[in-house]
Amino acid sequence: SMLDPALMGEPMQMGPTPAKQLTLKETAKEVGKRSMSYGKNFGTIGAAFAGTECLLETRRGRHDPYSSVTCGCAVGGVLGLRAGVKAGAAGCAGFAAFSAAIDYIMR
Repeated sequence: SMLDPALMGEPMQMGPTPAKQLTLKETAKEVGKRSMSYGKNFGTIGAAFAGTECLLETRRGRHDPYSSVTCGCAVGGVLGLRAGVKAGAAGCAGFAAFSAAIDYIMR
C-alpha cells in the first residue's frame, strides 16, 4: 500500500535489515570475489613499485637501498594523496619504512 506503515498499524523496523546466514556456496563465491580484488590491488601496487624502482635505478646507474626507500616513498605518497596531503605523507613514510625493512631482511 502507498500509506505510511506507521499509520496502518504495522510495526516499524529500526536499523538495518538483519543479514541472512550465507550458504557455503555463497560464502565461497564472496571469498573468491574479494580475493581477486585484493590480488589485483596488490599486483597494481607491486607493479607501480617495481616500475618506479627500475626507472630510478636505470637513471641513477646503481642499485642501493636508497632506490628502494625513494621508490617506496614515491609510490606510497601518490597512493595516499587520493585521501589528502597528510595521508600522502603517511603513505610515503609507511612505504619507505616497509621498503627499508624488506631490503634489510633480504640482504
